[in-house]
Amino acid sequence: MDQAIWSLRQALHERRSQNDFLIADDAPWSYETLYQEVTGRAGALGDWGVGPGRRVGLKVSQPEEFVLWFLALLVQGAVVVPINPSAPAEDVRRTLDKSKSSGVFDGQHPPTDLVARLTAVKPSERQGGIILLTSGSTGDPKPVGLSLHALWHTAGQVVEAHRLTPNDRGYSPLPLFHINALVVAVLGSLRAKSAIAIPDGFHASEFWRQIDEYGITWINAVPSILGVLARREESPQHPERVRFIRSASAPLPQATRQRIESRFNIGVVETYGMTEASSQITADRLPGEGGRPGSVGQPCGIAVRVVDGTGRAAAADERGSVQIRGVGVLDPNWGPNQWARTVMDQGWYPTGDLGHLDSDGFLFLDGRSREIINRGGEKIFPREVEDCLLSHPEIQDCAVVGRPHPILGEEPVAFLVAVDENALSVSGLDDWVDVRLSRFKQPAAYYVVKSLPKGSTGKVARQDLRRQIGEGGGSPR
Repeated sequence: MDQAIWSLRQALHERRSQNDFLIADDAPWSYETLYQEVTGRAGALGDWGVGPGRRVGLKVSQPEEFVLWFLALLVQGAVVVPINPSAPAEDVRRTLDKSKSSGVFDGQHPPTDLVARLTAVKPSERQGGIILLTSGSTGDPKPVGLSLHALWHTAGQVVEAHRLTPNDRGYSPLPLFHINALVVAVLGSLRAKSAIAIPDGFHASEFWRQIDEYGITWINAVPSILGVLARREESPQHPERVRFIRSASAPLPQATRQRIESRFNIGVVETYGMTEASSQITADRLPGEGGRPGSVGQPCGIAVRVVDGTGRAAAADERGSVQIRGVGVLDPNWGPNQWARTVMDQGWYPTGDLGHLDSDGFLFLDGRSREIINRGGEKIFPREVEDCLLSHPEIQDCAVVGRPHPILGEEPVAFLVAVDENALSVSGLDDWVDVRLSRFKQPAAYYVVKSLPKGSTGKVARQDLRRQIGEGGGSPR
């Protein structure tokens, strides 16, 4: 038996007790129930022909059921392809084609065609894992395969970085068809022998009630969720129970962090991760332990370096391209990862992010390399401008992108979501940025919109904003 599968089986077996694993409104799932359910379902999967190396799509909407079948598939050594439960048929077909999966399992009884294809297709891998598609923001989405060995290793690094123990009770309202919830919430909690609540999505009006009711000690969130919480009236009755809020998946505006910490008296821990690294790459220190506001923290069981344009390792505080290497990083020889051979250099994977490491090894991110705006030779990092705008009391959300300029090449423009559209003054915005940003960084125009286009993990779809400019959508103020 593969070592990673054996470790997963042991983790399920060691906690055969009445302690909670999955926390739910109706009734919690104990580790004893988890063990029985997962082993029983794994046996049924084996009877249906699902064994080591089989690639199977998993499209289940109910969180508890998704987790149980996900773990059962991993125990069987299968390669799981998580699929958005609300994805239309054509989107599902593309995912199956790109991942070369045998078919889709819906958590009930496998359809006849899936059983037939499972028996007809030879296994692709000798050990289990997952395959996810990248966001595709640079073009056609690419399949990323991650072995169970890589996932289990990274889950252990999550436990170590956040000091999770059997006494912890986590809360993760993030989608289970993305890497964060799968590794940080599910496998991380399993490795810590602790409990996790996975609600059916984020519901702002229920958020703090559930945190109090479930006795939550840490929260797994994204900046878009924190932005909503910071502006709502609800507050937790027992914030002292919550050790920290983990922020991931997208840049966290410092204004949002300050509002959360000052209002709820709960520390925020910024992290940095990506699908190609099995989720977590770096994590800031826990509250009160000397973290660096604005930093995404220090490497967690993974090597991180910053290089200049020639590939030379950058000095401390020198800006460059971020690269990663380690057990959790995708293996170009595993699964569908052959495409990665053309971009990796001696095991180093280019993340596409720009940033710098300080003398203590804390990583600071400046943005994606493809998002940098070149205004007549001056390089503008959208995040810096966004942080400035988000510190304005009348701005709820914003995104800065470049638009074409006949002489300068590009110029920055800002899309804004106002707290009160009628109260937002453009002249006041000009005054605000004038004393906080160099002239070349200041937006050439402001587009006031009802909301920003975002994906399921809270990342802004900047291509959609650029398209709106090109199509003349919206009038700048």
